[in-house]
Amino acid sequence: MRPRFPNRTAWIARAPCVIWIALGIGILSNVNLAAKPPAARPALAAPDSLAIQHVRGALGKKLDSLLTAYEAHGFAGTVLVVRRDTVVLLKGYGFADIPRGIRNGPGTRFEMNSITKMFTGVSILQLASKGKLRLGDSIAHYLGPFPASKSGATVEQLARHTAGLVTAGTQLPADSRDAFVGAMKMAPMESPPGTQYRYTNAGYSLLAAIVEVASELTFEDYLGEHIFAPAGMRSAVFRTQVPAAETLFARGYVGSPSGPVPGPPNPYNWGMVGAGGVWTTVGDIYRWAVTVERGEVVPRQYRALLFSPPPAPSQEAYGWHVYPGTDTSRARIEKGGGSDDFASQLIHFPGDSVTIVWASNNLERRWRRTLNRALPEVAFTGTTQAPLPQ
Repeated sequence: MRPRFPNRTAWIARAPCVIWIALGIGILSNVNLAAKPPAARPALAAPDSLAIQHVRGALGKKLDSLLTAYEAHGFAGTVLVVRRDTVVLLKGYGFADIPRGIRNGPGTRFEMNSITKMFTGVSILQLASKGKLRLGDSIAHYLGPFPASKSGATVEQLARHTAGLVTAGTQLPADSRDAFVGAMKMAPMESPPGTQYRYTNAGYSLLAAIVEVASELTFEDYLGEHIFAPAGMRSAVFRTQVPAAETLFARGYVGSPSGPVPGPPNPYNWGMVGAGGVWTTVGDIYRWAVTVERGEVVPRQYRALLFSPPPAPSQEAYGWHVYPGTDTSRARIEKGGGSDDFASQLIHFPGDSVTIVWASNNLERRWRRTLNRALPEVAFTGTTQAPLPQ
């Protein structure tokens, strides 16, 4: 059994900050993702293309005009739009830190919240590809005995949110991995494993515990070595590593009668480990997506699981959603994250070679629905009728 890490916060605080040399990027390829790997590696853009502001061509100007109008209505964040290996737009809007007058920009790091689940899902597939776990194994194989009613739940079911181990709203201890896992074993069960889908943070935190057992590393150490480094995500850190006064980290804001105010504390502990907690730039989220598409972190056999719609009743494929194209909609792959004061989104249209990544740090208004409709509409049609959020 691997060593335990009871003082996770102290360990992370001691972790050194590593500065990575900027790597080239690519564009997710236009292929049938579920059926076969790309015929050739995606083209690379200029190495500095995700480090500086871009408003390129007529499309870039239209997107910038739209987002500037949204900024006047309270939008604050950074937006990246890539089309056919070209960065069309990369620009910040509004303030990363209102009192200090620091504006958002390409290098601003945001709380990505549930986008973290993409990293957890791929970590599980990596470990499976190396023979360190099996997706069909009972979770009890890694975490010790569960009650009989829960003992059949598998690693794969956890990753697809169908394990049914805990009812919504159950309060679980979060001060240590062992306490969290023990509470998950005894918590009220929601449904027999594999029979119902319900999106849960707790299930992905349990996956993080399995990553630790199978890899004999802390979850943070594993992501640093096997996810962030291969993807060139030089900006990625965990919530407990965010310095209070650093200008490159956005502050989150919520609404109040007097205007935007700092959001509430968002602790990083068990129940959140594996489900959230990563801070990074929109550019590094794009680097990550490119690295996955290029097959550099997941072998072909397991990569297919990421890019195929999951079997019913699941609605999520190892940390993100896969939607096949229809007569009235484009095929897309997406994942979002959100908390009281931060929101983020990755949207990729494989048949059109268009990728959109945005992050916002002021949720005085909720921008997700508006941005997720407006940005693709402008990218594909040059205009949008998306209403402003209320």
